[in-house]
Amino acid sequence: MQRRDILRLAAASTVAALGPALAFRAYGADEFPTRPLKLIVPYGAGGITDQIGRALADAAGRELGQSIIVENKPGVSGTLGATQMATSEPDGYTLTMAPVVIFRLPHVQKMRYDPLKDLTYISMIADYNFAVAVRTDAKWKTMQELVAEAKASSRGITYGTTGIYGSQHLTISELARITQSNWTHVPYKGDAEAITSLLGGQCDVAMLTNTLLPYVKNGQLRVLAVLSEKRAPDFPDAPTLKEIGYPVWSNSPFGIVGPAGMKPDVVKKLDTAFRNALKDPKLLAVTQQYGMSTNYMGPEQYTAYAQKAFKTEGAIIQRLAEAMKNQ
Repeated sequence: MQRRDILRLAAASTVAALGPALAFRAYGADEFPTRPLKLIVPYGAGGITDQIGRALADAAGRELGQSIIVENKPGVSGTLGATQMATSEPDGYTLTMAPVVIFRLPHVQKMRYDPLKDLTYISMIADYNFAVAVRTDAKWKTMQELVAEAKASSRGITYGTTGIYGSQHLTISELARITQSNWTHVPYKGDAEAITSLLGGQCDVAMLTNTLLPYVKNGQLRVLAVLSEKRAPDFPDAPTLKEIGYPVWSNSPFGIVGPAGMKPDVVKKLDTAFRNALKDPKLLAVTQQYGMSTNYMGPEQYTAYAQKAFKTEGAIIQRLAEAMKNQ
């Protein structure tokens, strides 16, 4: 029996002993929340996701009238928050940010959570935008020229990202598959390390977020394309891959989820708070600074997205595995 099940049985026994009035007081949504909440950020402190998470927690906390305390739990590609939900009480006081990788990693390795059974999907928040950048002295002036080089050269193109099985990795793997081109993935620990490598000539290209922007503005890097479905506001002259004839794009959203079994009224209250938080000027300033686009979904739409994403990510991982076998 899981720890969460034991806690539920113990809580049920206590409620039965103390009577229905106390049970309503303890678990009713009318008074929720009566104490601070915890929001897990499944990445390290100081990074882009951490800064977004803290701004979101501050804005949503003001909506709820309670503090939302951020706890960083980095590791396992950003899935430790989802893992903790599998053993947390579904009372609404423990939540996590959920990147798209929570749907992907269960297809790669055995995980301690099931994204379709162990989670309550509350609010989708935003999408990461990724750009394809080269040094300004690179010979490739367009994405088409870069792909042509990847097809013609036996060495291919080396590209840096922030980790294996990330959205950038899978997007370029799909591009390689449909164009029959040769790309070598170089995963780094973070944006800063990837940019340093690109500037130093250790890789040909990097696929990163708006951390590229200062280097583009000072003339060190040039953006050839963006991996999103639509053009990115900060790189308005950079086409999408779809625009230039490659039917590939990267959707890398994140949202707020809790443990399975949360009461609908509590979910509704939390969703309303996070939805309203997306209007907060401070939060919007942070999302714009880091090249993120707000992409709100409520519980029903987000749950439907999760079911579809889990299936889609499985198919992509299978294709990637087959491609890696043939390399």
